[in-house]
Amino acid sequence: MKNRVESETRESGANWTLYSARGVEYVAPEPEPEGARIWFFTRRGGVSEAPFDSLNISTAVPDDPEAATENRDRIRAAMGGRDSAWVRQVAGDGVVRVREAGVAGVADALVTEEEGFALAVAIADCVPVALVGGEARTVGLVHSGWRGTIAEISAKAAREMGDTGALRAYIGPCIRQCCYEVSEELAERFAGRFGPEVIEGRYLSLPDAIRRNLELVGVGEVHDLGLCTGCRPDLFFSHRKQGPRTGRNLAAVARLS
Repeated sequence: MKNRVESETRESGANWTLYSARGVEYVAPEPEPEGARIWFFTRRGGVSEAPFDSLNISTAVPDDPEAATENRDRIRAAMGGRDSAWVRQVAGDGVVRVREAGVAGVADALVTEEEGFALAVAIADCVPVALVGGEARTVGLVHSGWRGTIAEISAKAAREMGDTGALRAYIGPCIRQCCYEVSEELAERFAGRFGPEVIEGRYLSLPDAIRRNLELVGVGEVHDLGLCTGCRPDLFFSHRKQGPRTGRNLAAVARLS
């Protein structure tokens, strides 16, 4: 297993870089945290056919299961041969502490102090939040849709990791306010919980709600990559923009040995 696989830069933004490694492409924060690696994989570099083209990792969508398995193998190679710990995501607020790779139960967030494997979640508009503890002694990964966000799952995962003041949070590619119109009732619920600044009309900013939630529990640094899955169909799957017949991207974080 390698801490870093040779990568080639493809594109960059103000606080992110798009890399290619072993033929697949992923976004990483810029600068990257010391002692940990974060991967927000794109839809590029896999073998799935449209509309799952091409790096779909989910067998819960009607893609060819063999293609999804090959895609996960390619991602594993791009992560230096790391296996991953997964959960069965239910759009809730469950947080599990894991000690080894494999399926870790039903939840939407994982935390660990262990090295040698990655934490992984599947994404297609919901917000991936990577958490890195002080001196990278712990890492966490959150899948936060609107239900998880209003249930404050990111804050719960941060508290589970301890010493929130030393934590660094990285908000990855997700559906953003420009593309996320919700019901008037849901908009009012979010404004009441997180403040009016997370709503513009009926357009909801999940990243702003998550940032506010993390800051309220004392998280020291919150970095938002600013990438929208709705605006970048060339890079990401989007359930809202592409419909239910779309793939799932993978987000992952790992401690370095």
